[in-house]
Amino acid sequence: MNCAQGPDPTSYFDATPDVSGFTIVELIAVLLLLGILATTATSRMVSANAYAPALVCDQLIALGRLAQQTALTRQDAMVSLDVDQDAGAWRLRVQVASGAGTTTAREERAEIRNTGVVVINGAQTASLGPSASLRLTFDGLGNLNTGAVAATNLNTSLGVGISVTGDTAASVCIGSAGHAFRGACS
Repeated sequence: MNCAQGPDPTSYFDATPDVSGFTIVELIAVLLLLGILATTATSRMVSANAYAPALVCDQLIALGRLAQQTALTRQDAMVSLDVDQDAGAWRLRVQVASGAGTTTAREERAEIRNTGVVVINGAQTASLGPSASLRLTFDGLGNLNTGAVAATNLNTSLGVGISVTGDTAASVCIGSAGHAFRGACS
């Protein structure tokens, strides 16, 4: 055999290639596991208190709209939305007062979980607590009729803003027309 000819051309087909690395299946499995671990770690870092203000605001909007609709259908009665503290929870109630007495149309509770509620009405601000509650009444057309925090009357023509603070903050506005929506009153 002549050395100048070079390697045998058939040896290229017989040799097994030296392959190193990961297959696509292995890479997808690792990425999937990393995604699960990241999701679990992120949920552990965000406390339940971060969602508490948004939950209270959602309940305020739902009950504010219920109070307005009840006032439209029960024009013979006075309908109110009451917010106060009771046994370590925010108590939100829609009450209907008629000649037969006062009944609670709907009541919901939200854990306080380090949340504070402040009522904003024009230049006035008032914090709700064990001794200070909010009462909003609606007329037969569903408009916001009167409002008070403890003994302080509110100017309902400006709308009533409710700010819920905690680890995060959220706000609700109940406009003079009685409509409840997320955000500040303008």
